[in-house]
Amino acid sequence: MEQQRPHPQRALSSHPVVSPDYTLRPARESDIPALNAIHAHYVAHTVATFATTPLSDAGFLAAFGAVRAAGLPYLVAADAFNTPIGYASAAPFRGAEAAYRQTVEFAVFCHPDSTGKGIGSALLQRLLDVLRSPEEWGEDWIGEAWRGDEGRVRQVIGCMALDETGRRGGWGLKEYYEGFGFEHAGTLKEVGRKFGRWIDTVYVQLSL
Repeated sequence: MEQQRPHPQRALSSHPVVSPDYTLRPARESDIPALNAIHAHYVAHTVATFATTPLSDAGFLAAFGAVRAAGLPYLVAADAFNTPIGYASAAPFRGAEAAYRQTVEFAVFCHPDSTGKGIGSALLQRLLDVLRSPEEWGEDWIGEAWRGDEGRVRQVIGCMALDETGRRGGWGLKEYYEGFGFEHAGTLKEVGRKFGRWIDTVYVQLSL
């Protein structure tokens, strides 16, 4: 029997601007070129993603559509001109295996000119808010498929590269996520190679 989507308890317009400099809102297809450009920067210059070749806009759109079709949030921070300066998403964890349905993996990226301003933190917090209480958000926020109680997200996973050039040899990012309630779930040694060096990955996990 098809589950009925409840009426959202809060209208989209009730969510205020969180800063004089940006607004958080659901991502739209028209945002894709700007979001892909942000992602391409991290592909080319960092180990934040293990991708080595930027996606085409069509490829990025397909990934965006898969998140939305799974009933999961894809959010942006937009500047005063409504141009995306950061984004956050929750994608199915090991998406082809249905038993993982209630577990997601998050991603947060900000334009390099917009880092260190609290935008990524605001995006991550809003993403977690939507995942915790999807019934309180409209369809624009939670995707195209109402998951119901049986599909409610229970576990949120983050996979971070241990960037030896980062704060505290990369461990500073783990501590940052711990500030949101994530716990260290494990480390995989030398599983990625980029820029001529081997890179560990660290998994963090949050139970909602």
